[in-house]
Amino acid sequence: MTGMNAVEVHGLNKYFKAHHAVADVSFTVPAGGSLGIVGESGSGKTTIARMLIGLERPSSGTIAVMGRDRSRPARSGSERNARARELQIVFQDPYTSLDPSQSARAAVDEVLRHHGGLSSAERASRLDELVDQVGLTDRQAHARPRDLSGGQRQRVAIARALAARPKVLVLDEAVSALDVSIQAQILNLLADIRAETGLAYLLISHDLAVVRQLCDTVLVLRRGRVVEQGDCGHVLDDPQEEYTRALREAVPVPGWTVGA
Repeated sequence: MTGMNAVEVHGLNKYFKAHHAVADVSFTVPAGGSLGIVGESGSGKTTIARMLIGLERPSSGTIAVMGRDRSRPARSGSERNARARELQIVFQDPYTSLDPSQSARAAVDEVLRHHGGLSSAERASRLDELVDQVGLTDRQAHARPRDLSGGQRQRVAIARALAARPKVLVLDEAVSALDVSIQAQILNLLADIRAETGLAYLLISHDLAVVRQLCDTVLVLRRGRVVEQGDCGHVLDDPQEEYTRALREAVPVPGWTVGA
C-alpha cells in the first residue's frame, strides 16, 4: 500500500446470510482528497463505511488507511487508538452518540482527554479552537444536546471527530436529516475545514447535490456493485449508466446547488 493515498480499498466483499451486500468494490481517496459514495438505500454504501471504521469485518478484500491495513480487527487498545487518530466518522444522527448529561464542550473535551498528549492549558486552548472552528457560540458550547438544534448537534459531532486529529473523515449521511438551509451551512463548514486542514473526506450519501458540493470524485453503487466512478463533474454532468441518470433525475434542486 502506498502512503500517498489516505484510503485504499481493493476487491472488497461483504456477505451476509443469502445477501452479497458489497461485491468486489475498489477505490482510493488521495491524501486531502474527497470521494462521494452514492446509491439508494440498500446499495451497500453504509456497509462500506462500517467496514472502514471496524464495525463490520470484510468477507474478503483489503482496506488500508494511511497505509495501515484495516482488513482485520484491531488487536489492542493502542492499535484502536492509532486507528481513531487516522480516521473518524460523523453519523447521520449525532444525538445517539452524545451523552445527554454532558455539555457540548465537555463532549469534545472527553475526546481530547482520551487521546492525551496535551497539558491542561494546551487542552483548554485546543478546545476553544475546535468550538470556534465548527461555529458554535459560547452559549451553545455550554448547552446540553437536548437544548441544541440538529445542525448544532452535528457541529458538536464534527468537533469531536476533529479532536482526534484524524487524516480521514467519513461522513455517513451527515447532513441528510437536516433541512436544506442548515444542510448548506454544514456543507460550507465542512468545505472550509477541509481547505484549512487538508483532511480527506469520504462522503456516504444518497444525494447527488450534496456529493457535487463536497467531493472531487464519485463512486455510484447499486446492489453492492460499482456502476460508475470518476471525476464528480464528469459523472454527474454526463452519466454513462442508466442507473446514475435515474439518480440524477431524482435530484429536485436546479443547478446542483444545495439551498439554491
